[in-house]
Amino acid sequence: MTRQKSRRKQARTFSLSEDVIAAVENYKSERRSNSLTAALEEIIRDWKRARFQAQFTAYYDSLSDDEANEEKGWGEFSESQM
Repeated sequence: MTRQKSRRKQARTFSLSEDVIAAVENYKSERRSNSLTAALEEIIRDWKRARFQAQFTAYYDSLSDDEANEEKGWGEFSESQM
């Protein structure tokens, strides 16, 4: 995973069930994260990335054949301009 610039963090307090805490602690150990905060940040970033990819896929899956061919044409055109 790429490292992101350090950003100022905001302190928050959360009450989590024991099973969720255990899962985050296991994740932290498996990924060798520096802290539970770092582990939670990784989990949330992974979730956000997966959500974006699902939305991206859903968009292209929703296109008609004509729309998909038009998108493909625009992609080929932009590649030829590089």
